[in-house]
Amino acid sequence: MGYVFVKPGMSPREIVQKVRELPGVSLVSVGMRDAGQSDYKNRLRIFDLKTLAPYYNEMGLFAAECHGGARWHVGIMNRRESPFEEIDILRELMPNVLLQTLIRETNMFGYRPYPKNIIEYVVERVDIDVWRCFSFLNDVRNMRIVAEVVMKRGRLFEPAISYTVAPWFDTKYYLKVVDEIVDLCGGVDEIILCIKDMAGVGTSKSVSELISAIKDRYPDLIINYHRHITDGLAIPVLVSAAKAGAKILDAQEDTLCRFYGHSPILSVEAALREEGIPVNLNRKMAELAVEKVREWIRDYEWAESPFKGFDHMVTRHKMPGGAFPSSFEQAEKGGFLHLMPAILQVMSLYNQIVKYFDVTPGSQITWVTCSGIVNRYHKEYGEEGVQRVINLLRKFVEEKNQEFSAMTPEEQEELLQLFRQAPGDFKNLILGHYGKLPVGWPDEWVYRSAFGEAWEEKIKERKDTSALENIPDEDLNHLRKQLEDELGRPVTEEEFILYLMHPKDAIDYIRFREKYGFAPLVLPTKVWREGLAKPGDKVEFELDGKPYSIELVSIGSENEGIIHVVLKVNNKTRVFEVRTPRAKKAEVKKAMKPNEIGAPISGTVWRIGNPKRGAIKPGDIVHKGEEIANLESMKMENPILAPFDAQVVEVCIKLNQMVEEGQLLFVLKPLEEG
Repeated sequence: MGYVFVKPGMSPREIVQKVRELPGVSLVSVGMRDAGQSDYKNRLRIFDLKTLAPYYNEMGLFAAECHGGARWHVGIMNRRESPFEEIDILRELMPNVLLQTLIRETNMFGYRPYPKNIIEYVVERVDIDVWRCFSFLNDVRNMRIVAEVVMKRGRLFEPAISYTVAPWFDTKYYLKVVDEIVDLCGGVDEIILCIKDMAGVGTSKSVSELISAIKDRYPDLIINYHRHITDGLAIPVLVSAAKAGAKILDAQEDTLCRFYGHSPILSVEAALREEGIPVNLNRKMAELAVEKVREWIRDYEWAESPFKGFDHMVTRHKMPGGAFPSSFEQAEKGGFLHLMPAILQVMSLYNQIVKYFDVTPGSQITWVTCSGIVNRYHKEYGEEGVQRVINLLRKFVEEKNQEFSAMTPEEQEELLQLFRQAPGDFKNLILGHYGKLPVGWPDEWVYRSAFGEAWEEKIKERKDTSALENIPDEDLNHLRKQLEDELGRPVTEEEFILYLMHPKDAIDYIRFREKYGFAPLVLPTKVWREGLAKPGDKVEFELDGKPYSIELVSIGSENEGIIHVVLKVNNKTRVFEVRTPRAKKAEVKKAMKPNEIGAPISGTVWRIGNPKRGAIKPGDIVHKGEEIANLESMKMENPILAPFDAQVVEVCIKLNQMVEEGQLLFVLKPLEEG
């Protein structure tokens, strides 16, 4: 175990000291988390990833990033794996390796800001060694609760700077963020600082300058540089980062590398060695891990992005690696994949108007806002309309230097319609609900565009406080009872935490696992995805040390949406009923009358009522403009507002229900005037 220099159970101070004493650099492998998020839509299964654990255990990594980000959500939603299961499996298979997560400060493992008591509850109960935490606004205040709980637990806190290259984000700006981080954490002896270059746009010069400046101010601060590869220049920048003083670099197995993830671990080691920089890596074990990936990675070709190749234009639109594949997937499902080049052009102009960092949830706000603008123009004017909005924004941003008064009256009016249909989270962003924007509020016209006649009143609502101060605590006992009522039984701590993060998907996951047990953990990936195709096909596996065999005998013909499938399970014949999408469904009622409120989009009902008054029920009075429900779609909130003063006659939906566009949500009775 000569390469292993840090292990679970060590104190943060011990870990930091070990890194300081290490000659050269060490590596974090993101192969188990960010590699899969960036290039495979988070579909890499623990069934396959766990095969890397024996090599990781001897590789001498600083840590394995295996948890957090969107992997948590996609795990319960698609792979049907619990993040707690994954931790248990990896703890057993690689006891020498620090397990690392990525957490989005107040958004944690979800997409909306959570109250303080939920953040505390979850962070106290997740068994992770290294907690990398970032704010997409670089609002360090938002990290406070995570930092306090992690450090109190004796785990390593790794605050991250969200990093990009732009005139308004210079070294002086980033040093101020570092000062705030060091102050929050009480010094540099029990933390590691991450520079999170999420889109991979840092140059050798800019990254060297920043790291050198940080090391000049805080010589003992350990720096971990995290960089995606989309621009094609990652390895030389990683070498420059190491020369400037970064002690930890992120990499992944060469065979996992595509276009939006991280640099190949063997290539990084070779490049650093060529420059005379020692790398703490058992190269033999790393090579075996690279070869092991080759055995199963072909099973995930379907999950790769339809857009292939490196793209130096990422330096303009700054779409982060982790957001690329999910955005492509949403575009493909929505039928507008062909509009992606135009959306990226609009993003490159948009992020000069509203300045923040495109990493979750910021990347989703940017993506949903810009894709919505392009789609609206395409629906109304076709391809000509798409070019029209691009030309409008180019003129405004590049030619007129964002001087609203320099545009013609017709162009001004068009700009004032630009954000009128923007998602609720965009409007929350510019009101400060996520925290303070890094370089100040956007110009007045953006508020006029987003809020129409109410813009002046809305500007008065802007907050400069941390998001932690804006959200009241939730009743955890009530939430637990909600879940237990839904499932009809007591729930485990892990089930409850999943529910706190993603209520609807957690319930779906729990019910799936109640029905299908450990199938997601034991079935080979090809069978998990494609099933058994023809009679005689068989799958064999072990569960709890016992061998199992499933053989397909026959598939019956479809009758009224029902198909009967005959299987041999350990040589016993069993018949299963499969309901197809053509099986009879309950009729979906649509909103047809002026007093009937319909869903503006398809999504999930995650709130009925609003935070100020709580849930609403039949008989309640609601007022014009009051939020009466909130739909989650494409990871964004979409508030439903009362169109007039009214009494609620009927609530036609349930919490966590999926609804279609136009589906009836409420029946209201207008209040009589006078």
